[in-house]
Amino acid sequence: MGSNNTSEDLRFSGEETEGKGKPVFITNSPVMLDLYHKIQLIAKTKATVLITGENGTGKEIFAKLLHYHSKKRSKPMITVNCGAIPNELVESELLGHEKGAFTGAISQKMGCFEMADKSTLFLDEIGEMSLNAQVKLLRAVEVGVFRRVGGKQEIKVDVSLISATNKILIDQVKAGSFREDLFYRLNVIELYIPPLRHRKEDIPLLAEFYKNVYCDIYNLQDVTFSDETNAIFQNYDWPGNVRELKNTIERSIVLLEGNSITADMLPVSISKVSSKNIDEYRNNSNGFMHIPVGTSLDEIERRAIKETLLSVDNNKTEAAKLLGFARKTLHNKLDKYDSENYSRV
Repeated sequence: MGSNNTSEDLRFSGEETEGKGKPVFITNSPVMLDLYHKIQLIAKTKATVLITGENGTGKEIFAKLLHYHSKKRSKPMITVNCGAIPNELVESELLGHEKGAFTGAISQKMGCFEMADKSTLFLDEIGEMSLNAQVKLLRAVEVGVFRRVGGKQEIKVDVSLISATNKILIDQVKAGSFREDLFYRLNVIELYIPPLRHRKEDIPLLAEFYKNVYCDIYNLQDVTFSDETNAIFQNYDWPGNVRELKNTIERSIVLLEGNSITADMLPVSISKVSSKNIDEYRNNSNGFMHIPVGTSLDEIERRAIKETLLSVDNNKTEAAKLLGFARKTLHNKLDKYDSENYSRV
């Protein structure tokens, strides 16, 4: 964080400031700082971007940052939730329609592409779009030219296109539920947002930020987190990511009695799981692991990584050094174990 503008540029959280101000974003994560650097480079171009990551990681805020840093930020970014558009209205919503084009078309309507001319179009949850809708979208994405439903005139637009999904689109392509040609049109540059459990250095910053936000909303002052609460936050995996942390903080502020957010005020689903992890770590004998004979090598590796991360306060660079991995290798192994855990649920 050595640049002169660090204090301004690297305050990120997933919240937007009032009006048309810069999205606020808070991070200490090297991975997130690298993503932000890429955003600044990409925003200077008209490249099409696909933002991927789990629900709650802040994909929309990255889209807002791309738009904010572009030359098109004087116009509002147009956002479309692709999973919320009824199939029969997809073409009209995306491309617009002429008066009388179909029953109920009582006036001309601009579609999302036309509204986003000389601005940014953000297609959220693109993986939820039906195959029929994907066909309608493809030509507009390919050449930036389309006709409104019922129209004869071709309309050309200058749109910066950003899509986002929590799906693995290449798997959907293989399964036949997502068009391969559209996938490659959308996936010119991919930005993967890591889950909160892989960037736990951000948890204290985010918790403090949201605490201050909700203290302002509910007119509270001098609220703190207990040491046990901080430890629980750090040891919980946050499957709902930043969104879950944000909701947990608001719940705690609403139920607050006194000036300290204590462990008993947290949802049982968080405090019970996290307390167990803390106890396991505290009971770890002088930094040694006790592994029963016959434990599989995969399980030994999994436990070695977990215990090493706990021993260095989740510092992945330090853990990778201790384990003899490259940092990227450690992230790949964590992703692998996460996916295995989800497949067992």
